[in-house]
Amino acid sequence: MSVTTAVDRSYNGRINRAIARYAPAVAEDNARMFSLGDEVRLHSLFEGAGFRDVEITTVTHCFALASFGAYFGPFEGGGGSTGQAYLALPDDQRRAVREEVRREVGDKGGPVMIETDIRIASGRR
Repeated sequence: MSVTTAVDRSYNGRINRAIARYAPAVAEDNARMFSLGDEVRLHSLFEGAGFRDVEITTVTHCFALASFGAYFGPFEGGGGSTGQAYLALPDDQRRAVREEVRREVGDKGGPVMIETDIRIASGRR
């Protein structure tokens, strides 16, 4: 199985975290989404489920996008659950979320890089 590791190492997690400041249900969803990202916990769950020879690896992928707009635009258009949560916010909160995320990804008007970590777990039964 594969899971995301942490909010700030996820493609849209940082956007969800910013939205969660205004929408508590999104914070709850984020907590659930990243609850398996801890390697020790994931290993323990696999062993508890009867798997042996459990192996956990982490893969990093960097998404290179032409601009912040190329990254954030699909969410502004309502894409996925993140985009739907974003559109449900009032205008001033949407602007605040966009600005927070823009700063966090280091937008300087050119390309942006979004690094993600995926934890992959496997075992035998």
